[in-house]
Amino acid sequence: MPRIFRHYVPPSLLLLAGAEGVIVFGSVYVGLALPLLGMTEILPARGQAAPMALTLSLLVLVMGHIAGLYDLRQRYGQRELSLRLAVAFLGAYLVTAVLGYFATVWFLGRKAYLLSFLVAFPLALVLRLQHDRFTADSRHRRRVLLLGSGRGSQTIGETINGSHHAYELIGCVDGHPDRIGEDVNGVKILGSVDDLAWLAKIARPDIIVVAMQDRRGTLPLSEIIECKFQGIEVEDWPNFYEKLTGKIPINDLRPSWLVFSDGFRKSRLTLLAKRAMDLLVSSAGLLVTLPVIGLIAVLIKRDSPGPVFFRQERLGQHGRIFSVVKFRSMEVGRPVVTRVGRFLRRTRLDELPQLFNVLRGEMSLVGPRPEWVALVPEFREQVPFYVRRLAVKPGITGWAQVHNPYGASVDNTLEKLQYDLYYIKNMSIFLDLLILLHTIQIVLFTRGSDPWTSRPRRESTPSASFAE
Repeated sequence: MPRIFRHYVPPSLLLLAGAEGVIVFGSVYVGLALPLLGMTEILPARGQAAPMALTLSLLVLVMGHIAGLYDLRQRYGQRELSLRLAVAFLGAYLVTAVLGYFATVWFLGRKAYLLSFLVAFPLALVLRLQHDRFTADSRHRRRVLLLGSGRGSQTIGETINGSHHAYELIGCVDGHPDRIGEDVNGVKILGSVDDLAWLAKIARPDIIVVAMQDRRGTLPLSEIIECKFQGIEVEDWPNFYEKLTGKIPINDLRPSWLVFSDGFRKSRLTLLAKRAMDLLVSSAGLLVTLPVIGLIAVLIKRDSPGPVFFRQERLGQHGRIFSVVKFRSMEVGRPVVTRVGRFLRRTRLDELPQLFNVLRGEMSLVGPRPEWVALVPEFREQVPFYVRRLAVKPGITGWAQVHNPYGASVDNTLEKLQYDLYYIKNMSIFLDLLILLHTIQIVLFTRGSDPWTSRPRRESTPSASFAE
């Protein structure tokens, strides 16, 4: 699976996004053929249309991401797919039209814009429908053979059979010949370890995933090397799981994998660019939303007695303690969400004051969520590698937040930690931008997190999931 700035991106997704970008880019030049159709208006020369065509193509990709069109785990019906694609295209074309009003470099002309849309949208829709039909066909899935039948094998099997349409699990190879034909942890045993080379020729897997728990003296190196020379990919199961899910598995993970795996590098350039983005966005955000902040403060005071802001000690980078700032959304002394608070949570406006924390350098726009100090001892004791999430600054949003619901239980914290470790391992500005787009999608489409439910996030008791 290819990587873009250290983040794994499925090949089919790259091809889909690239093809849509080419369609939109080419449609702009189709729009320049208007004079040939007798529809005369002032148009830029073809050589001057490249900046506008590139901008429009990028905006369509961004809007498509916000509309959830690049999440390959989601399967939409034809009607919903058409609606989401239409929203993405209309949003992109509207933004480009506004830009063209202020700068001639993005100007194309009303009729040319219309023709571009009428060409690009149907082609993109046909491309989407063909892509869905192609990926749904099992003949185009990559065949996976597991070496081992332990918990690592079970984890990979559940992931592939659960929601990943790009792979097909054909079975596993086990160390016990007497168990051939059985199902172990939901995975069928096709043969013993000694049968690996023969099974590779018969079953013709595309990938062999090594998931043996005890490898001392039992790993069939000669057979694996033979499969490698046959063109079969061979991967360690944590690497393969990371590519499939965007998580790093915590249970049964060998510390040596963390030592020798690539990633976990924080270059000075990345940190400098990340801090510059934090300062720019937080300053601009506070400046633009200053009237909104004032209005929210008035509404909170009128809705219920108490302070406007809610402060709480959280754990930051390298274990530093700081006070996070949020708009108060609950009644003072009572676990009851106020009317204004309910609206603030649904729109995530209650977290707007955290831009002050970003400006002061205590937080970043993107990173692991800052944990409530009172919960840290329990998590540190029960969740392996938990303190490693403190290697970077906490964030208002993050890789775990956009993939996992709110919660403060040990199981939920372990699940979120897997996403946090993936982010720390592969941190880049590109991944930060993807997370910000994910966040915009969640806010606009109100999907999958506690702020969009009626369950209160308490602001005073450790047992509640307010920490998010």
